[in-house]
Amino acid sequence: MTLAASGDTWGIAGPTFLGIYLALVVAAIIATAIIRSALSRGPSGPGFPSLLPEQAAFLNGGALLAAYTALGGLRRGGAIGANPDRTLLPTGPLPAGSSPLDTAVYNAAGKRLRTRQLTSDPWVSSALEDIRGSLERGGLLPSRGQRRASRLAALVLLPVVLLGVARISDGLSNDRPVGFLILLVVLSAIWMLVSLTRAPQRTKAGKRALTGLRGTHHHLAPGQAPSYATYGAGAAAMGVALFGASTLFLLDPAFAAEADINRATSGGPSSDVGSSCGSSSSCGSGSSGGSSCGGGGGCGGGGGCGG
Repeated sequence: MTLAASGDTWGIAGPTFLGIYLALVVAAIIATAIIRSALSRGPSGPGFPSLLPEQAAFLNGGALLAAYTALGGLRRGGAIGANPDRTLLPTGPLPAGSSPLDTAVYNAAGKRLRTRQLTSDPWVSSALEDIRGSLERGGLLPSRGQRRASRLAALVLLPVVLLGVARISDGLSNDRPVGFLILLVVLSAIWMLVSLTRAPQRTKAGKRALTGLRGTHHHLAPGQAPSYATYGAGAAAMGVALFGASTLFLLDPAFAAEADINRATSGGPSSDVGSSCGSSSSCGSGSSGGSSCGGGGGCGGGGGCGG
């Protein structure tokens, strides 16, 4: 440990403070991860719930994939087609046993909407919101309150950032080098700000449910070259739900092209924040340009880089 010298800011040598500060940053990031893990746990227990294709789709990729899933089932049932201008149209009666989302998408097709407009249709939007609600109540999707709390958990780092800012201010006033501390504070602040915009898309229980469903329906995966002509509307819809919109091109490539299906629509990206402060912010790292400590005031000197 570097001994404090006369004139050291707060009576703590720069390298010593850097070590303490880095430990505080790491502790705050770990605390944030623990809070987020608790918020996104969901119900425990083995197995997975029985989900409808549209629920699995919403859990996997959100509202648009759920709408595509309804399209897949309706197309397999001969109820929906596409016009030359790439708008949808009903081509047959609504199949018996259709879900509220199926019904909403079918009626939206009667308005000659394009597929990318489906989720903005009021009836479709209402059905999708009901699906979200059912998944939240089942603990497979975090509620809006849980997502907000998960984002705000990053504020655990705020007091540490403010401590660093105060040290920088007093260090500059004391004419001490603070280059590496500035770098570490900036990296910490960036991590915090980015983390404030992110929250898990699904709970751990939701992830287990998707994994279980994919295992049960692995024969529908595009890599298995499934023959969708031999499956019913329910299986076709589940294939789209679990393996993405590209499945529609296996089910009916002409319709998928005419309906302007976005082949890339699949599972939503994870929002679990896994980033952390880089090791370059420690005293042992290289120069950070004009902000680094040079000459006798560097990390090897008594003043250190931490003010």
